[in-house]
Amino acid sequence: MKQILIYLALLTTFYVTMTYCEPCEHVIKFDRDDVVTTSSEQGGDSGVFGFPEPSGSQVLNLSRHGSGDVGEACVKRDSCSWISSDILRVLKDLEDVFRPDSCTNSPLNGNQFLRDGLKVYCEDRWSVFQRRFDGSVNFQRTWNEYKNGFGKTEGEFWLGLETVHRLTRSGKCNLRIELQTFDDKHYWVEYSSFSVDSEADLYKIHVSGHNGNATEGFLFSNGQVFITIDKHENHHRGRNCAILDGNNGGWWYSIWDNCGDSWLNALWGENGYVYWMGVNPRPKATTMKFRCD
Repeated sequence: MKQILIYLALLTTFYVTMTYCEPCEHVIKFDRDDVVTTSSEQGGDSGVFGFPEPSGSQVLNLSRHGSGDVGEACVKRDSCSWISSDILRVLKDLEDVFRPDSCTNSPLNGNQFLRDGLKVYCEDRWSVFQRRFDGSVNFQRTWNEYKNGFGKTEGEFWLGLETVHRLTRSGKCNLRIELQTFDDKHYWVEYSSFSVDSEADLYKIHVSGHNGNATEGFLFSNGQVFITIDKHENHHRGRNCAILDGNNGGWWYSIWDNCGDSWLNALWGENGYVYWMGVNPRPKATTMKFRCD
């Protein structure tokens, strides 16, 4: 409640400030190519709510339309300029306090900035970190690209392993995967426990508690590190599953069971390599998302 009252008070102050501090005190017209300047003025008595009257002015939005033509310059009062910017800064800081710390606490869908500055895509209180449906984005990417993310959230994208790690490191998260095949069959699977380790541990995945109408696709991937075309340390007897047989996508490939039972970032298409054990024909659309307590 205290934060809300502070927020309302600042909004009121901001409104009063912008009302009495016009964006332009006056407009100067000119018809020559010289730079337009204004002379300083002496400060007066205290103004609205103790804010000082202007002690000078500056030229903003200087515009010309050609040599010899008439142009305009907006003159803004210095005192109003610093008051407005200072309040905007405070309001921005306060906005951070009211931001959710995860999609779980946000009723809004779409791109959002969380309290710690991370950018996520929220969907019904889930954080979406992978989506594919038309093959428009190439998922044959390097380690740094999988770390930082790629694609656009309105299309196909990968959120980024570093963001997934920072949001799931508590270990109190659920993972949901939705699959649609080329003949329009729909599958889903959820895991009651999900987390991704840090880059120092090669973004190792931890999943357990399988449920859904799709088979267990992470059985051999649980506890595995992330593999990309350019980073595959001690993996699968020296072979790289990210490029083996045309897989081409970064994933938590298994070193125990012929690269594992799933790879959803592989080459897309009816004749591609996107795979989840027991889902036939191959998945056309895939969505991976998590939700944390």
